Parts: sequence; C-alpha cells; structure tokens
Amino acid sequence: MDKISFTGVKNMSYCLDKARDLNDVITKERWLNVELSGRDLHKFRKAFKKSNLAKRWYTNPVQDNFLNINTYSIPSEDAIAINNNLLEVTDETLPMFTELARLTRKIIKKEKSEFICDEKYMNSKAFNTALLMDKEFDDLTSTQFHMPEKVKKGAAEINKVIQRIMEKYFNQ
Repeated sequence: MDKISFTGVKNMSYCLDKARDLNDVITKERWLNVELSGRDLHKFRKAFKKSNLAKRWYTNPVQDNFLNINTYSIPSEDAIAINNNLLEVTDETLPMFTELARLTRKIIKKEKSEFICDEKYMNSKAFNTALLMDKEFDDLTSTQFHMPEKVKKGAAEINKVIQRIMEKYFNQ
C-alpha cells in the first residue's frame, strides 16, 4: 500500500507567555509554528517574494518550509515577527500580512481530527526546537504545545493581532 502524501499545514505548535510589569501593564508574547507544504507553501513563498523580504533574514533556521509567527502585544501596541525577524507593515509587505492572516484562519477552521503531527517530525529535533527556534523543550512540554485546541486558540489570537496591525496601518 502506498503512503498518501500530505500537503497543506501540519506539525503545528503554539505557546503564550504573559508578564506583568511594575506599572501593572500586561505583555503577551505568542509563538505559532507550522510546517507548510504543497499549495500553502507555494502561496507563502509567493507572498514572501511579493513582499521583497530578504531570504537570509526571514527563512526559518530549523527547516526552510517551517513558518514561525511571533507576536508581541502591550495595550494599544502590537508587533509581529516571522522566523524571529520583525515584520514591519508597509505597502510592500501587505501580501505577507494577507498570507499570514489566511494561514491563521485556515488553522482556526481545522477540525481536531485534521491536525497532523507526523511520526518523522515527532522523532526529530524539530519537535522540541521548532517553536522558539533557539530553545529546546522536553517531550512532555512539546506535546502540550502541539495540542489542537491550544494551537487553534493561539492562531485565533495571532489572527486578531494581525488584524489590529493592518487596521492601524490603514487608518493612519
């Protein structure tokens, strides 16, 4: 029997870090990692190219078909990075913001049964390092970060941040 080749988004993980400063201001930092293939990888690379981003700065160091989205939020201020590099919103980078919004919406709509973590990925170093790219987690922690409901909720929060950034840009 032949194995069916999967294309799309898979091997997704998410985590959230919250901190409160001395002035009672809450900072939220979110990380979402997803492996792209097929049409989704093609669409991402097309938006990447249209946005004229430097490959050496924005390519994922763990695996080049991984996308790591990181958002940083304090009240009335949001920032977004892909693969640990800040992504400024400009007319030129709008295709990338549109693509990130599309990908996060796709993840939000996925059924729990559609979440795929393949065996090759789970047995690789990427399982424990892909989410933060510079920090390794133990297997139990990594497993928690890959839970479908956590990933879906995180993608929804990141999508809201993307929308706020784009709205602020268009309303300037």
